[in-house]
Amino acid sequence: MLTLPSLLNKTVEKIPEQSALVFNEHKIEYGLLIESARRLAQGLKDMGFSKGDPIAIMLPNVPHFCTSYYGILELGAIAVPINIMYNMNDIQHHIHDSGAKAIIAWVGYKDQVLSAVAACPECRTIIFLGSKIPAQTYPLTQIIASSKPLSQPVDIQPSDIAVINYTSGVANVPLGAEFTHEALIANATTYRDMFRISQEEKLLAVLPLFHPLGQTLVMNAAFTVGATVVLLPVFSPEAIIETIQKNSVTFLAAVPSMFKKLLELQIEIPETPSLKLCINYGGALPEEILEKFESKFNTLVLQAYGLTEAGPLVTANRINRDRKKDSAGLPLVGVELQIRDTENQQLRPKQNGQIWVKGPGIMKQFHNRPDETKKILQDGWLFTGDIGFLDEDHYLYIRERKEDIILKAGFEIYPGEIEQILLEHPAVSEAAVIGVPDTAQGFEVKAFLVLKPEETATSQEIDEYCKQFLPVYKSPRIIEFCTSLPKSPTGRILKKVLRSRAGYEKNNTQPI
Repeated sequence: MLTLPSLLNKTVEKIPEQSALVFNEHKIEYGLLIESARRLAQGLKDMGFSKGDPIAIMLPNVPHFCTSYYGILELGAIAVPINIMYNMNDIQHHIHDSGAKAIIAWVGYKDQVLSAVAACPECRTIIFLGSKIPAQTYPLTQIIASSKPLSQPVDIQPSDIAVINYTSGVANVPLGAEFTHEALIANATTYRDMFRISQEEKLLAVLPLFHPLGQTLVMNAAFTVGATVVLLPVFSPEAIIETIQKNSVTFLAAVPSMFKKLLELQIEIPETPSLKLCINYGGALPEEILEKFESKFNTLVLQAYGLTEAGPLVTANRINRDRKKDSAGLPLVGVELQIRDTENQQLRPKQNGQIWVKGPGIMKQFHNRPDETKKILQDGWLFTGDIGFLDEDHYLYIRERKEDIILKAGFEIYPGEIEQILLEHPAVSEAAVIGVPDTAQGFEVKAFLVLKPEETATSQEIDEYCKQFLPVYKSPRIIEFCTSLPKSPTGRILKKVLRSRAGYEKNNTQPI
C-alpha cells in the first residue's frame, strides 16, 4: 500500500546519498531528508500530536518546508500549506477552517501568525523556523535535532487524507480541498512519467511549494524517482538564470509572468544549455512569447491547464505530440474530460461549454463543506468552473472562467479574446478585462491595463486600436491604467479583486 512517505522511503533505500535538495550552497541528501522528517514526526508525537491532526505550514521555498511536509505525513497527520503572503485574517481563516492544531512558520511571519493564532484556540502550538523566536513558541530546528527518528511506523492508508490545499476558485471564501495519499501519488507519478523526469533531472522550485503545483509537479514528482529539487525562495529573473547555470537545472515549471520577465532580461544568448523542458501553468502564454522564449533559451515550453481541486494539472501538451496554437494540450493519462451544456448534456467537438474532469488525482471533498462539495463533484466528475471546447483530436481550448464571461445586451463576451488583442498593443504589458454593471445593456466591458516601462498611451488611443480588431460591442468602453494587477501565487490575475475594486462582485454561478 503506497503512501507519499513510503514512496520517499523507497527512494531513500535505493539512493540515500543522492542530493534531494539544493539550497544556496547546501546540498541535502535523501538519507538526511528522510531522517530529519522522521525526527520531526517523533518530535510532534512527543508534543501530543497524532494521526489525523491537521498541522499548518507557512514556510517559503527552503529545505524545512520539505522536512515539515514529510514529517507531518510520516506521523499520519495532515499537512495544511498556507500562502506566505497572507495577512492575519487570511491565516486565521485557514487555521480555523482546517482545524489546524499547530502551525510551523518562519519567524519572519511571527506578527501575522501570533495575531491569527490568538483568535484560534484550537491551534495550541506554534513552531518557528529562525532565531529569536517569541516566548511560548517552539524552535523547529531544535525539535528536529533533539528528537530521535520516529520509533514506530504509523499505519497510514492510501485513502487517508494527506494534504488540505486551499482554493478560492469556486467560492467567495477559500475552501480546503482534501487530497488523499493515493490521489497525490497518482498526480506525482503521472507528471513524472509524462514529462520524463528521471533520477538525473534537476527541477527548479521557484513556484511556491505551498501551492499544489510546486508540491506535486516539482517536489513530490522528484522524490518518487530520486531527482534533485533546487530551491529558490524568491522570484528574480537574474537569480533564476544564475541558479540554472550554477546547478545545471533541466526542468522549470513557471507561470506566464515569469516567462515574460525572463524574456525581458537584457541577455543576448543566455548560457543555459542544461534547460531541457519548461511547463507553463496559470494562464495561456501568448504564442509570440512562447516562440521567442524557446528560441532565446533553446528549450521546449509546454502549455498546461489545471486547477487546485484537480491536483492540479488536467491537460498539458506532450513532448512527442504536435502542439496546437492556443491549446492547453491533451488530458493527462488517466484523466477524462467532458464539455457539457448548462443542462449537463455532453457537447460535440468545437462546441463551447462547461469543462468537467474525472481522474484518480482529483480532490476527495472540500473540508467540512458538504454543500460546496456537492456543487462541483457529481458522480466522480469535477466541475472546473471554466468554459472551453475539445477539438476532434481531444485537444482542450480554454475560453474563459464561467464567472468571468460578460453578458452585454444578450451577447456573451469572452474577456480572454479582448485581452489577447490588448496585449498585442506595443505599449501594453498586462491586461485584464471584466464586466461592470450598466443600466442600459446589463454589463459593460472594462479593461485594466499596465503599460510597459517608458511607454505611454491614452484611453482614446486604446479605444481606436481595439476597434480595428474587435466589434464595437466587444471593445472596452471603460479603460483604467494601473501600475500592477492583483495576482495569485501562481501569477493568475485575480478578477474577483478587480470586480471588487470596480464596486461589483458577481455571485458565483454553479452548474445545474
